[in-house]
Amino acid sequence: MNSGLSKLLRKKNRIKLYIIGFVDAEGCFSVSLKKQKDARFGWVLDPIFQVTQHKNSKLVLDVIKDELTCGRIINKPGQKDTLIYLVDNRRQLTEKIIPFFEKHRLVVKEKDFEKFKDIVQGLENKEHQKIDSFKKLVKKAFEMNLKGKQRRYKLEEILEDLEGK
Repeated sequence: MNSGLSKLLRKKNRIKLYIIGFVDAEGCFSVSLKKQKDARFGWVLDPIFQVTQHKNSKLVLDVIKDELTCGRIINKPGQKDTLIYLVDNRRQLTEKIIPFFEKHRLVVKEKDFEKFKDIVQGLENKEHQKIDSFKKLVKKAFEMNLKGKQRRYKLEEILEDLEGK
């Protein structure tokens, strides 16, 4: 084990600060929007928390996973040297990830986290089952991560597709 990280781990109060800084730099709170024919409105909101790292630094992802007590580490598709610590289970997001980041505040990713939290809580409260509140959740997802700049679909396309449903 890396001696610097080993010293850090011995001081439990510091590990949380380490995770906050690491997630602020290398983490992502995102809500993907997937077209799905059997979904109520033809679309599904899919919240995901992830941290990406080179395979040589897997120990860092192990530390984060162990501290947060959830999620899994996978190989990033198409990038054999890259690993992802991933939490996409809504129960784990609700019970582990959101409470951790509510208690230990982010700096850089705070606004995305707050929107992410609102969407996950909205899904938990079944807001996605009514068209008006589903649209609000979709709009909030588009406010995250550079205002939806890297999304496959444009907000206008999705809202137009949702009209009349």
